[in-house]
Amino acid sequence: MKKYLAYTLLIAMMAPSCKKDLHSSVFDESTDQRLNAILAKYQSTLVAAPYGWVAAVAPAAGDEVYTYWFKFNDSNRVSSRWLDKPAVGSSYRLKALQQPELIFDTYTYLHLLADAEGKVPGAKTGVGLQSDFEFEILSGTADSFVLKGKYNGIDAKLLKAAAKDTTGNVVLPGYPLAGNFKYTSVRTLYTTTQAAGVVASVSRTNGVKTAPPLKYDATVSIDYSDLGASVWKYYLTLKNITDTDIAVDINPVMKSGIKQGSFKILEKSYDPVSGRIYLKTFYTNSAGAERVTEETFIRQ
Repeated sequence: MKKYLAYTLLIAMMAPSCKKDLHSSVFDESTDQRLNAILAKYQSTLVAAPYGWVAAVAPAAGDEVYTYWFKFNDSNRVSSRWLDKPAVGSSYRLKALQQPELIFDTYTYLHLLADAEGKVPGAKTGVGLQSDFEFEILSGTADSFVLKGKYNGIDAKLLKAAAKDTTGNVVLPGYPLAGNFKYTSVRTLYTTTQAAGVVASVSRTNGVKTAPPLKYDATVSIDYSDLGASVWKYYLTLKNITDTDIAVDINPVMKSGIKQGSFKILEKSYDPVSGRIYLKTFYTNSAGAERVTEETFIRQ
């Protein structure tokens, strides 16, 4: 009995010590301290990437994914590039309330998507493209960050950049056709049908077009002939840069502007070595007149 009582007293004396050790190991830091440690780790990771980060931002409005290049420093400054525009400097900060946040707090290219004055194609006055420049950080590693827009809930991510991303057009991995193309276009406008053979006019254009990535896997858009101002676009899908079978479709705006079901692909080809795309297509306009378009795109 005495031996049993001695063991009981020994356990009772050890219990508070065990509780104290457990409490110390788990709860010795406050919530604020733990969040600050996470923020410090995230900032160190952002700054440490030698070639910066490629950002993919998908606004709530539209189907385009906008691609940027960011280079962060430890003084809360970030250099940004978009398309072929020069790099500009602005400020950023990391903060935490309930969750870590990345905030671009001075105006830069990213803010154009949310600008209420409608600074980019397709944006509406008052709301822009319903984009964000304040993000919750859902996860972060040495190679990528997953972000969620704080106000419009848009999806965004940061991918660790390579040396090639520091100059020229910023290209998002997974979209082999994204980038700039030199093009020539010939659009033949018939007074009625192609079979009748009476040509009303021929539109010939050339220059450079940009193919931005879309929210759909491996798909980009590019202006259809000389009708980009009408927001008529091809949707082009290519899974791998070495593939030759390119999938071709048109966007909903163009589909709604022509006779239903009239769009046809007469010929198509893609050469992965030269980056040359050839498309010959047909459609009937809303007035019943037929059109044939031939376009060649060569990657720059």
